[in-house]
Amino acid sequence: MTYNILMIGKPGGNLVRTYEWHIEALNSDKNGRFRVNDLHSMQQDQVDVRNYDIFWFYAKAFHPSMYHQIRQIRPDAKVICGPNVMLDKPDVGPSDDWDKWYVNNCEPDMHLDQVHFYSEHVKKFLSEEVKSKARCLDKCMKIDDSLYLENSAKLYDCLVYSKKRRYDYNFESFRDKLLNLLKESGITYYEIKAGKFGSYEREDYFNALNQSKITVNLSLDECPGILNYESMFFNVPVIGSRHNVPVNSSDLLYVEDTDYMTEKYLVRKEDAAEKYLAKIKEILSHDTKKLESRKFIKDHTSFASYCARVDSLLRSLYEDSSQ
Repeated sequence: MTYNILMIGKPGGNLVRTYEWHIEALNSDKNGRFRVNDLHSMQQDQVDVRNYDIFWFYAKAFHPSMYHQIRQIRPDAKVICGPNVMLDKPDVGPSDDWDKWYVNNCEPDMHLDQVHFYSEHVKKFLSEEVKSKARCLDKCMKIDDSLYLENSAKLYDCLVYSKKRRYDYNFESFRDKLLNLLKESGITYYEIKAGKFGSYEREDYFNALNQSKITVNLSLDECPGILNYESMFFNVPVIGSRHNVPVNSSDLLYVEDTDYMTEKYLVRKEDAAEKYLAKIKEILSHDTKKLESRKFIKDHTSFASYCARVDSLLRSLYEDSSQ
């Protein structure tokens, strides 16, 4: 079966890359299972909704009227929403008119998030009908192989990724304690600041990855965080929690029991820094190359793997509707 898909809702910022990779991956499928057009690269007179079986609203970047218009014109077609539609404020819930419209009025045939823990948290805001149609779809990725310098000298034990989220109330104390513990332990590090704590250029990040043995993610959460995947691409394992590195090359890299989910959202524990230090020491005592982070992530984010994941989702979509 060939799926004829019209993509709608092109995001801005870093997400635009994942949107473009999504389209490129599906259109390059060796089995020819997908024909994908991007509404945002077409002239209005080029769009004939009769040509599509699936209307895929990728991100919170479309007007609700477009969804209702397509539902009216093509009630027989499938509508997918996600994986970047929920929510700007997961600790608050629907926080603007668009969010409220989505949870109260949008009825997709499939709702997508990227990772399981986030999906389980935000599903409570969905209707029972849409909740039953919630699935997860992780991203694909495309990076120039020449950026990875396999034999570069490792100048730092750790690349520390310091990203403060709006809802991360004890980030500074956690970060400061961990950096002091690293210094006291004679562990060298290079810090990349992001989010509400700073900004960085990807080129600087890639250069630091080539010079580091491991990455330590201090963010409270990532869903799943392209920076994690970029680190693995450079064969630099990522140490973190199951919420800030929800997809990882080895369970050995997880720092367990450093946070917990509340009714509102995640909260970091007070002893997280000590637990991170213990895991950092443990991993640095091993040959990190044996963790094969690069091989894992190249397989996981390859276009071929992504096409297989999408095909599986779409098969289930049509099977569910035939029952």
